[in-house]
Amino acid sequence: MTRNIVYGNIVSSRFKEVIRASNKIKVLGMLILALFVLGTLGYMLAENLSFKEAFVATVETLAFAHEETTTLLGRIVQLSLLLFGGVILWFSVWTSFDLVLEGQFEDYFQKVSMMRQIKKIKNHYLICGAGRVGMYVAEDLKKKGEKYLVVDKNPILVSEIHKRGLLALEGDVLDEDILLSAGLMHAKALVAVLPETEKNILIVLTVREHRPDIKIYARAEKRDLIKKLKKAGADYIVMPELIGAEEILNEIKKTQ
Repeated sequence: MTRNIVYGNIVSSRFKEVIRASNKIKVLGMLILALFVLGTLGYMLAENLSFKEAFVATVETLAFAHEETTTLLGRIVQLSLLLFGGVILWFSVWTSFDLVLEGQFEDYFQKVSMMRQIKKIKNHYLICGAGRVGMYVAEDLKKKGEKYLVVDKNPILVSEIHKRGLLALEGDVLDEDILLSAGLMHAKALVAVLPETEKNILIVLTVREHRPDIKIYARAEKRDLIKKLKKAGADYIVMPELIGAEEILNEIKKTQ
């Protein structure tokens, strides 16, 4: 399997929907542009008009505010514009209606923009897991102006992350194709913070296979698995509960 994963092949139904909607909008834009270009050129050749005059005539025709042309060729151009313009208008209304019915019109544009950012991202922190620890790390990195990307398979969490203005990709971080699609080969560091230590170990093993040089920060919930995380290749290991307990003990010592 090639390691140069094409971004459009990310195995996520939500992103496939975004791509489908984006393609519809692109086709619609190209058809409208082609309509104006061909109409303008047609009037220029048929009626011997200037570019400006031909463009105005095209707009008037599509707005049904036209006057009959004086030549046969001009009439053909006019009727063609009315015919194809009507078809494209119908397609435009149907496409917009379809997107509005799905209630995702604005969401589509947000996700398309998000996808473009993800596709270009480099030298970033790749955060595996959108739980409390992962979100805290992402928000702190954003405040510091660092580039980051959160990856989680829970669509609800990913949607919430998007609403908070954070960069996230929906996908299973245990799938190496998802990690590669999230820019693993260009990442600055990886942060494995899933609640299950065993899954973090699998992530670290997968990442080390592709990026022996990358810095890896991992979360551990079980003391007896810390050695396995280190053996798998984690550079830094943190136990959130242990840190919290130590802070409480430090405060207790201050009051004694």
